[in-house]
Amino acid sequence: MGETRETGELRFALLGPLRAWYGEEEIALGRPQQRALLAVLLDAPGRTVAHGVLAEGIWGDGAAPADPRKALQLLVHRLRSAFRPYLAESPIVRVGDGYALRVPDAGTDIAEWRRLLAEAENGTPPHATRELLRTAHRLWDGEPLAGLPGPHAEAVRARLAGERLTALERRLELDAELDDRPALTAEAAALCLEHPGRPRLVAVLMRALHRAGRTAEALAVYEDARASLPPEPRAAPAGQGTRRGPGAADAPGDAPAPDSPAGLQLRILRGDPALLGGPADGPAEAAAAVRPVPEQLPADLDDFTGRGPAVDALADRLAGTGGRAVVVSALDGMGGVGKTTLAVHAARRAAGRFPDGQLFADLRGADPTPREPAAVLAEFLRALGTAAEDVPPGTAERSACYRSVLTGRRVLVVLDNAAGPEQVEPLLPGSADCAVLVTSRTRLPGLAGAHHLRVDPLPADEAAELFTRIAGPDRVAAEPGLAEEIVAACGRLPLAVRIAASRLAADPGLTLAALSEGLRDERRLAALDDGERAVEATFALSYHRLTPEEARAFRLLALPDAPDVALPCAAALLDRSEAAADELLEKLVDLNLLHSPGFGRYGYHDLVRAYARARLAEEESGTERSSAAARLLDFCLATARRADTAARSVDPAEQSLLDTPVTGPGRPLATGADAVRWMRDQAPVHAAAVALACADPALPLAQAAELVDKMGSVLFERTQTAVIATLAARITEAAGARRDLAPEALARYVRGSMLWHVNRYEESREEITRAVVLCESLAPDADAGPAARVWAKALLTLAGNARVNGRHEEAAGHAGRAAEVFRALGAERAEGGALGEFAFNAAHGGRLDEARRAAERGARLMSGTGPVSAATGRYYLARVLRLCGDPEGALAAATGARVEFARLQVAVFEAAAGDLAARIHAESGRATLAAEAAEAVLPLARKTSAALEAALLHTLGSALASLGRPRQARACLGDAAEVYARLGITAEETAVRALLAALPSP
Repeated sequence: MGETRETGELRFALLGPLRAWYGEEEIALGRPQQRALLAVLLDAPGRTVAHGVLAEGIWGDGAAPADPRKALQLLVHRLRSAFRPYLAESPIVRVGDGYALRVPDAGTDIAEWRRLLAEAENGTPPHATRELLRTAHRLWDGEPLAGLPGPHAEAVRARLAGERLTALERRLELDAELDDRPALTAEAAALCLEHPGRPRLVAVLMRALHRAGRTAEALAVYEDARASLPPEPRAAPAGQGTRRGPGAADAPGDAPAPDSPAGLQLRILRGDPALLGGPADGPAEAAAAVRPVPEQLPADLDDFTGRGPAVDALADRLAGTGGRAVVVSALDGMGGVGKTTLAVHAARRAAGRFPDGQLFADLRGADPTPREPAAVLAEFLRALGTAAEDVPPGTAERSACYRSVLTGRRVLVVLDNAAGPEQVEPLLPGSADCAVLVTSRTRLPGLAGAHHLRVDPLPADEAAELFTRIAGPDRVAAEPGLAEEIVAACGRLPLAVRIAASRLAADPGLTLAALSEGLRDERRLAALDDGERAVEATFALSYHRLTPEEARAFRLLALPDAPDVALPCAAALLDRSEAAADELLEKLVDLNLLHSPGFGRYGYHDLVRAYARARLAEEESGTERSSAAARLLDFCLATARRADTAARSVDPAEQSLLDTPVTGPGRPLATGADAVRWMRDQAPVHAAAVALACADPALPLAQAAELVDKMGSVLFERTQTAVIATLAARITEAAGARRDLAPEALARYVRGSMLWHVNRYEESREEITRAVVLCESLAPDADAGPAARVWAKALLTLAGNARVNGRHEEAAGHAGRAAEVFRALGAERAEGGALGEFAFNAAHGGRLDEARRAAERGARLMSGTGPVSAATGRYYLARVLRLCGDPEGALAAATGARVEFARLQVAVFEAAAGDLAARIHAESGRATLAAEAAEAVLPLARKTSAALEAALLHTLGSALASLGRPRQARACLGDAAEVYARLGITAEETAVRALLAALPSP
């Protein structure tokens, strides 16, 4: 280290403990007073600091040593010694009556902090500004100059704390403006408690609460804080300058600044829609990072032919977006006339005008059961970036959320095959920057403001051109006049023309004359004389030329009533390998008898599906149809079990609640994300398989019931709950008619569980009770019966239901019995969960020692069965420790569980553990920590559990009352009481209303 080195390699950190580095090697700076001296010099880099200033900064007036000058010389000597191994010349130099530090200003984290703050004020877009502020805050490593003595260190700490708080306020304002941080309310509420009287913090909290639907709390925040706020700036009346004399703030007509707390109060009371607007626009690249751009349009056809005037008319309409209303174009026409092809072609031509994406949905309006708008909205919201757990429950709520998400975006929406206006209206955006294309077999006069376009069969010349492009010009030219005859026989319908031409292109030995004669024969046999009959004749001609294997695949794929079927499911249905099935189905795609909406997915045009089903009913025996459906159901269940294992690391003892055998291994799924994606994508096929089982007595309802149970286990999200409950109800009806008790018990348990998770507790209790009765009727000793696992799970759900309603002894009885059954079955994880439920309720009944032993055993059992189970066991233990008078042990367990649930993204349990931690803080007299803990998880509870939301509002209201915030407390407690009343949880509602009555009158 003897060579000369440059001071430019020195770096200093002051935003935390004072530290120094030379390159990557940290320098030991010695005792606190040495570091205090260095801090004073760093505060004036390159400038001389006199002895007196140094001494006062280090020791102040009353603590200086007898000879400050000598003490300073010693401190400087020691600091120079610290730098000597790294630098040939000390950076601390004597200048006159003082010392100076010769280092570049940029070598300190304070310099970098201020550089970033200055850059953030240079008019950068909101997203970029916020990222600069986040980067700046990451420089902080605790309290500035932590542990250093003296007035100078205290002054620097105070100055930097002010800078930090101001920058934090700006970052929170940007969070509120961009509206993309669900945790904003928690952070703003905690800072308001820590720093009362800060108008910008109060305004951020008010805005965040209002946007979260907590308007009463937003108004209460202002009322509670207004006494501590400084006088508000007032907005000058229109047409006047901003100069004002004494008393001008009180002048009549003055209004508070719109973004001040008082201004926000007025805007909230007036219902200003801008406060609920979508996120502010940032740069395109930042927006892309936070908002996905869906591209759902099907592929355009290379051989699209004709329709020039219609395409131009649609393009002109779509170019007119940006007016006062959303542009809606509705195409109507008979089946097979080419509405979808025209809509997709026009949409792709216009896609460049819609940079925020294109959405597409087949509404299946021609099917016996058209798609529900709620299901389509859920798919659209997920495609637009809404998390599955954030999708609201009902059609109206989803439609409102959809319109909000589309605010400020330019998105094209294509709604294919609509049944009627009532199906379309919830799917219309509210933004005039969006456009909608709708296709339907019937005119939709109920669509207000829509531009209607009738799609007719192709003109003869365009139909002949389409036929020629597909079949090949040489073959058409070799038999003059026959192409025109063929397209006329096809009714000039593009679907029929395409199928006929594809048949010719696929068979080099087929002549146009033979094709034309075949069409005449098919039409004559079926007495076909209208357009749709012409299409059917074309189907028949192509179908009769299929090989037996191709024809069988064409028929059997129509068995499940699903929009399309994935290749693995199709292979199971056909009893062929995936490679063989793929070859067959791709051949049918080439012949235009199938279409492929995505890689490895196959479906029909609805007219083709109807024809395929007619052929299926006529040509396949009931035994073969049952066998194909059984293969599909078996494959779906086997794969669903693998999905359950991948998603939840399920206990082998719980993998099959009815011990239902499957014949195949199913499809391997590597990760939990793969499992959820598979189960979500295949949900329509699973529903179709369940429907087949319910309709066909030859199919095992036990497999159908287990498949629905696995759907509930893996797809634990609000958008699927109603679907799963409906499927379970269908199974109970079929099983009841067949006197098949075990599947009926499982289906009732699944339906009851789904009802429980949407807080329909009384209906859930009735359904689960019927499941228990069925299980007990299956065997005298139900824990050894064929539905023992179902029985134990049903008992455990009944225990939870009784707990929610305050019937703790009843809950303990159900949970204790469930634990015994799980123990007999060897299901350790399930036994641990049941013991946790038992322990909580037993503790409420005063059996504290027994409860603690049960909770500790439950936690031990669950600790070795996967991270989610281990965290759940800790949470159950925390609940019991709290009731047993061990708040610190309970808090440690609850906090640890919450951290683990957050890491594992188990939102409902993260919220529950946060609620428990908040209650423990409140009961220990730590009201501020209780409020912060409750606010932190309240957004999660709002998405996952109304009962948890009410509990957190209860805790938060109580804490705010203790902190002297009565209006906020009243708003929270009032909301909690309303939720409890809606859920029918009367004991908790009564307790909350008692707290409300005790609050001082507003």
